[in-house]
Amino acid sequence: MNDDEQFESFKVSLADFIGQTSALVDRVLTDETHKSHLAPLVPWISEVMTASMDRALIEQVGLAYWSRMGMTSTSTPARLKILEMDGLSEAIRNSLQQDDEADSEASFAQTHLLSVCSLAVGSLLDAIGEMFPLVRGILRSTQDAIDVARS
Repeated sequence: MNDDEQFESFKVSLADFIGQTSALVDRVLTDETHKSHLAPLVPWISEVMTASMDRALIEQVGLAYWSRMGMTSTSTPARLKILEMDGLSEAIRNSLQQDDEADSEASFAQTHLLSVCSLAVGSLLDAIGEMFPLVRGILRSTQDAIDVARS
């Protein structure tokens, strides 16, 4: 796989990961038994998660991560980050498919997955560093929205 293919694969994995994380956040927030206190924050959380799925942002996050980490097709960090995001996306997808009742309580696995997603977004933030303030700001807001949904 050449550098361009690896970079495109990273962006596809990132877009899927953010999309699945957004779906998981939405699902967890429907748990009115445990999350009703978050009702005033739901519009903000939805706005942040929607912004984080913007194609232009995905491109910017990809470029920021790639340039900061010095990724190439033979780079182990690139392959590991892609595997991490793909694995989390699949775990979220499976968790949501097993969930029959939309109004039921969020499962322990779903709540735990939110914690892992927060850590994954945090690792992207750490890798990007301070060089890309706009990208950092949106990713930080994304992590904050995930953390609020966990609370």
